[in-house]
Order: sequence, then structure tokens, then C-alpha cells
Amino acid sequence: LNSDFQSNSWARRNHKSTFQRLSQKHPFLCVGLPFLLAVVGGSFVLLPGQATKYEVRDKHVRNVTLDEAKGEKRKFNLQEEYFRMQSQGAWGEWEPKRVDRPAEEEPVFDRYDK
Repeated sequence: LNSDFQSNSWARRNHKSTFQRLSQKHPFLCVGLPFLLAVVGGSFVLLPGQATKYEVRDKHVRNVTLDEAKGEKRKFNLQEEYFRMQSQGAWGEWEPKRVDRPAEEEPVFDRYDK
């Protein structure tokens, strides 16, 4: 039975497709080149959408001119600021106080006190 099977001419032939033969001889053409084309082509396809995204965001951000920015601020003078804070009162009554914190679940610092 085995000898009959090998004697057939169609069984001895190599039945590889054209793509299989081409991919064995030149793997870059069948795998690498389509991958690179997909990456580069995808970047060109996504480029207009990305540009639109940034254009829409730029419309929402209001451009402020230099004169408008300067007009909203007042000049800072250290001496004037000091006197302004003194006039608000209670300058000399200030003292540092520790803020109460919630108790820790595990007393971390107790083991170092021993």
C-alpha cells in the first residue's frame, strides 16, 4: 500500500502555493514590507484626524495679548505688602500650632522609642 502511494506522480510533487514559495525565498517581501507599509500608511491616515483634534482644542483656548496680561496684575512691592498684611491685624499674636492628625493603624514610631 505504501509503495503504491509513492508511485503516484501527484503525491511526489511539491504542492506549495506561489505565496509559500515566495515567502520562503524572500520573507521580507511577504511579511516585513506589508508591515512597514501598514505602519507608514496608518500614520498618514491618522494625521488629518490628529490635526483636527489640535485645531479644535486651540479654538477653546483664548489667546491673551501681552497688554491684557499686564493690565490684570498689579505691581508687587514687598514693603507695601508688609504694611498691608500688618494692617489686617493679629500679626503679633500668631504662634505655630501642631495640627491634630488621625491615629495610625500601626504605631510605627513606638517601636523606636524602646
